[in-house]
Amino acid sequence: MNMLSYILVVCKRMWKKLYFRPIHLVVSFLQPVFWLTIFGFLFEAKFSSLQGNYLSYLLPGVCAMTVLQSSAQSGVLFIKDLQTNFFGRYNFVQQSKFSILISKIIADYTRILFQVLIILLIGFCIGVPNIQLTFSSTASLILVTFLFTLFYSSISCFIALKTKTSELMATFIHLLNLPIVFTSTALIPNKNLPDWLELIAKYNPLSHLSELLREMTITTPFESSVSGNSWVVLASLSLISFTTTYLYLRSIRYA
Repeated sequence: MNMLSYILVVCKRMWKKLYFRPIHLVVSFLQPVFWLTIFGFLFEAKFSSLQGNYLSYLLPGVCAMTVLQSSAQSGVLFIKDLQTNFFGRYNFVQQSKFSILISKIIADYTRILFQVLIILLIGFCIGVPNIQLTFSSTASLILVTFLFTLFYSSISCFIALKTKTSELMATFIHLLNLPIVFTSTALIPNKNLPDWLELIAKYNPLSHLSELLREMTITTPFESSVSGNSWVVLASLSLISFTTTYLYLRSIRYA
């Protein structure tokens, strides 16, 4: 079985799971809709009067948050495979551990990309202005969201493989995600943050993703700044986290 065929098999496994349990996909849209409607319209008057339409600023940030939160759940399937003793079969398949890991992340990414595109459509439907998507910007959106997914999904898979328990996996998802969101520029421009928080936001990976998505999907006068080239930062983080997880996956054997 070649790499492409194996990726397709893993994707089908994930899609079937969503088909039979669509509640996971439905729930994943509830929080973004909440941010866009409740949070967005609540703070629209405060920020829009100062710098422009706040919903235009918020929409790409909500897309970035969705990538973060969905990527954080990538390790859950490994947890289930470990608990059902399915994981041991990976030791006897012809595919390399590299193929197993990258196929798992690509399968998750197909769901994440679908979510991002639907959220952009929801933003258009509720009247978020200045949305613009061209062929080149859509291609860039696909690439940058994949880089962040590769980065954060690898971390999630590493924690799942290391801890082997759903409780610690849930702790990672709920304990780490909110601080990352609220110390980034996903929701609020960093010029409106306290000085110490503005400094953190400049280096937050979610800020880099948010700013790139804003450049690709929307026209907004809001100004935020990040430290360094965002493409280089996300590519470096994805390479480091994926390599670390892959090396750990190679080192373990489960019956």
